[in-house]
Amino acid sequence: MDDELIEFKEVSKSFGKNVVFESVSFVIPEGKITGIIGASGEGKSTILKMIAGFYQPDKGKIYYRKREIKKDMSTIYRIFGLAIEDGSFYEKLSVEENLFHFGKLYGVEKKILKDRIKELLGLVGLENAKNTLAENLSVGMKKRLDLACSLVHNPAVVVLDEPTADLDPLLRKHMIDLIKNINSRGTTVILTTQLLEEAEDICEKVLILFNEKIVEGDKPSLITKKYSCSNLNEVFNKIFTSRDRKTYQESNKEKTVVEPLKKTNIKTLSYSKEELDKLIETASKKSDSVLEEIRGLKNNGN
Repeated sequence: MDDELIEFKEVSKSFGKNVVFESVSFVIPEGKITGIIGASGEGKSTILKMIAGFYQPDKGKIYYRKREIKKDMSTIYRIFGLAIEDGSFYEKLSVEENLFHFGKLYGVEKKILKDRIKELLGLVGLENAKNTLAENLSVGMKKRLDLACSLVHNPAVVVLDEPTADLDPLLRKHMIDLIKNINSRGTTVILTTQLLEEAEDICEKVLILFNEKIVEGDKPSLITKKYSCSNLNEVFNKIFTSRDRKTYQESNKEKTVVEPLKKTNIKTLSYSKEELDKLIETASKKSDSVLEEIRGLKNNGN
């Protein structure tokens, strides 16, 4: 039996009147790649945010190593890495400066951080772009930078939201190989994807989210066998075309913006659409101050 790392036990979550999950239970094994699949609007990203502690259940409990996550958030922030679909890095910082920035926020010691950044640049293939501003990177390079930022503190668990979205087939293969490499080093990987061939290729366990429930959770080969299908695409079509489908949407007031963490504290704030527009408007000004701070850190570390 797989070692249970994370467990959802009878978890329910709603946004206003929109139900996302209803009494969902599943287990994520340690040291493996687990994929969460489902159509748009099923709540895949919400599961990731709940695993990382950004959302709390309305009912039920979420455990990490048998300990309730909400009671041990300092540990979660320290050993989890998160790469969201839209990216969390600063456009006005270079690749190396972004890694310095996130390393500092995660509390990595300066002596260790310098070597860690060098290692990560090699791992994600950005050594030759370390002085390039993030805004000037290609889509594929931005994905790799975001992944590197989530790994800078050497987390035991990395959570990836659509890591291959918007990538061409060649770049997608490169990202998949990179995820496999990270997992081979002992890191537990949890990801969402809408590319079922991809899930079948890299995931040792797949969770299928449909109509507020996890309707399947097993090895891809066992799921396809259960449905007498040759691949997950066929399984997906059977599940999603045989029953009426519900979808949900977070209300404007419940959209979540996660600010960068400070040491072991992550702030989660809710904004209305108007407030989000104002926040985006001032983001470039904020990045200027961050730029000064990170360049000062680098200079002091030399």
